[in-house]
Amino acid sequence: MLSKSLKAHKYLLSRIPIGFSGGLRNIKALCDVLGEPQKSFDSIHIIGTNGKGSTALYLANILQAHGVNTGLFTSPHLVSVRERFKVNGQTISQSELDSLILQVWEAAKTAKVEPSYFETLTAAAFLWFKKRRVGVAVLEAGLGGRLDSTKIANGCIAAITSIGLDHTEILGCTKEKILKEKLGILNKGSTLVLGNLPKELLSKCPPHIKAKKINPPLQVGNHGKIYAKNAELAWAIAEKYLSAHFSILNSQLTRTTLKNSSWPGRMQMLFKSGKLKFILDGAHNAEAAKALVKCLKEKNIPPLACVFTSLTDKDTFGVLKALKPHISVCYPVQIENPRARSAEEICEICKRLRINVAKFDKNILSESKPILITGSLYLVGKAISELSKKYEELAEFKGLKGFPNEGKLSTLAKPFPPHRPCSSNTRSRTSLYAAK
Repeated sequence: MLSKSLKAHKYLLSRIPIGFSGGLRNIKALCDVLGEPQKSFDSIHIIGTNGKGSTALYLANILQAHGVNTGLFTSPHLVSVRERFKVNGQTISQSELDSLILQVWEAAKTAKVEPSYFETLTAAAFLWFKKRRVGVAVLEAGLGGRLDSTKIANGCIAAITSIGLDHTEILGCTKEKILKEKLGILNKGSTLVLGNLPKELLSKCPPHIKAKKINPPLQVGNHGKIYAKNAELAWAIAEKYLSAHFSILNSQLTRTTLKNSSWPGRMQMLFKSGKLKFILDGAHNAEAAKALVKCLKEKNIPPLACVFTSLTDKDTFGVLKALKPHISVCYPVQIENPRARSAEEICEICKRLRINVAKFDKNILSESKPILITGSLYLVGKAISELSKKYEELAEFKGLKGFPNEGKLSTLAKPFPPHRPCSSNTRSRTSLYAAK
């Protein structure tokens, strides 16, 4: 007979090939059977193209510091699926997660649905937050907003961090279409808080609160002004939530909390004996790569050797073009993922961009010069798993058992309207390789 842990492990693995279901039917059916756990706590939705994870973490830490029993649900994970589940900063135990997964499995059999990987984890998070009696859950959307599984939590606040061209084959080929999909997470009576959006998109949003610049500037554990902006958004959300519950945001407490908050794998600098050894950043689209470049410039970091990977549904050309001024030599690698782009294909794109390339060798990681590891959070996660024993900054990942992330995103259902093919200036998957 299989152990509880192995049963949960095998069931969760079986969810990966399902892909993205493209609707809310499964998650609603699951939660109906489970007793609607999502209604037992307040919810705050964090949506956007980039910056969701850091904003969600900063917000959860602020609320916890103010005495609110706070849950945090994020995605994807870097090493272990357990990273996605936190209450008051504490990661869920493996035994707790196994029990929740098995509960969701039983609910799926009762509801006669085949939930996706993300739907299974979302339902598990709702169950855990109910069990832990959280007052508010900060929920990072997995994809889009209108049909994202977290939507059924009926958030009292929704915040948009940024809008960029990513997942265009699903969300649409323009920023306006992507914004519309993400705004679909709003519920009647919920408050919208906006972060780093350009004026032309702000004008297309319903009534909202705009995060304000805070002086003196906020300090956070991640390096770069963009993370201070995400912290300003988290500040604005926390201020709104606390005021609705007859509380006041403590400025000094919030500053101290943010200074000690760091979202791993995003402009994360690792030092050994005072010398910079690695920069880890999961920049996987052009906007994220441009933000990374700004951070590197702010730190006056010269061009670096870069270990790089990318997925076939990402704008690899656009990412590498943005990074080019900060790459001295690129080491393309292919990760274990069904959507992974081959090292040879990445090499060809580098050559078209006139970026120096070389074959990756593991010994490169032991060289004295600093190395940038980027292009995909999956690659960053692999690096963190390898480096966690050597760097104190990665101590939280020690001993975590690796587990795969979501699989393909191409399994769509009818609720998503079909989109026209992306124009050439958005660098669709088919035009990437031929781009000049």
